[in-house]
Amino acid sequence: MEKLYAPAQVERNLLIRSELNKNNFDCMRFFLATAVIYSHCFVIFYGVVINTEPVSIFTRNQVDLGTIAVYFFFVISGFLIVKSFENSGNTYEYFIKRILRICPGFFVAFLISVLVLGAVGTIDASHKFGQWKFYFQHFGFRRITLNFFTLEAPKGVKAFSTNPLPDMINESLWTIQYEFACYLLVPLLAIVSVVKRKWLAVAFFLVSYGVLVLQSTHIINIADNEKNWVFQYPSEMPRLLAFFFAGSCFYFFRNNIVRSKFLILSAIILSLFASWWVKGLDIVLPLAGTYLVFSFAYHPRVQFFDFAKRGDFSYGLYLYGWPVQQLVMHFFAKHLSADRLFFVAFPLTFLAAYLSWHLVESRFLKMKDLLKKRKFIQPRATVGV
Repeated sequence: MEKLYAPAQVERNLLIRSELNKNNFDCMRFFLATAVIYSHCFVIFYGVVINTEPVSIFTRNQVDLGTIAVYFFFVISGFLIVKSFENSGNTYEYFIKRILRICPGFFVAFLISVLVLGAVGTIDASHKFGQWKFYFQHFGFRRITLNFFTLEAPKGVKAFSTNPLPDMINESLWTIQYEFACYLLVPLLAIVSVVKRKWLAVAFFLVSYGVLVLQSTHIINIADNEKNWVFQYPSEMPRLLAFFFAGSCFYFFRNNIVRSKFLILSAIILSLFASWWVKGLDIVLPLAGTYLVFSFAYHPRVQFFDFAKRGDFSYGLYLYGWPVQQLVMHFFAKHLSADRLFFVAFPLTFLAAYLSWHLVESRFLKMKDLLKKRKFIQPRATVGV
């Protein structure tokens, strides 16, 4: 009789349950996107995040809440994107799914930010209808066009001149380029056999994590350059890759990672220790933070499986949060604090996210089924490729 109950017992002891689709990822992504918006309220209101944003203060200015949220986005993405690749008929289908999920929403948000919201951001007391002629005359069309097609935040515009961060139309978009770069790396895991693929993911993680450790301990220095037209923040690449492939490793080794109250408590204590006593969150979070992400995502009692049944608004929140906050700040700055900015901007951003999902994102996602019906997407010819 013990053998009959052994599989169920093993399932209960695993961090990630075998029913992968029963998870809290939709809920987590929604609140991570909300956390990004909240954190950005401080940098948009003050012009800096150091010594202003609560989590930044708590961690002795090592990292703010929005940055942690972005890192955890990459953890979740690393897990789900590798899962998507394995469930795709071929590499072509995989890229079609990734493009349909990320690009339409990005392109529409980019164009609305640059052509509409930025122009509105030129309106002030002395120019009731805005300095739109000046705005479009000083457009960096070449730079903006490249930003558009390389999934970068728009540069080369003149708006929000009275805000602490002028000319920054939609800075949140910079991470999309890095996430898509991670998507491009995933098919490399299929070059080797299925058995060795998981170890290649470990190798990717160890290399990126090793560079991150060297970077965090100031042994090497990776300089950023906002004048770059592609990958303006190369110093962020080791961090983002480390979190992405940490999530990938948890996918590959999901049948080996146990759920342990001791490990959960240790991850929390280690993170607090790295926040308060030793400045080492960069080194700790890819390991401890990733374990905590999946501890909640597959929590046996906290279950929000239907959280996104009316729509997945997390991506839209992320896409439109910054420009909406800039607009609110532009028109109502004297009546605001950082916290008030959040409570005013979030409902407006949620409305934009709602429209983005129903008018853009969900419609393009339906194209996947249409392409399959018309046989533009073919199944894999060989298992394991």
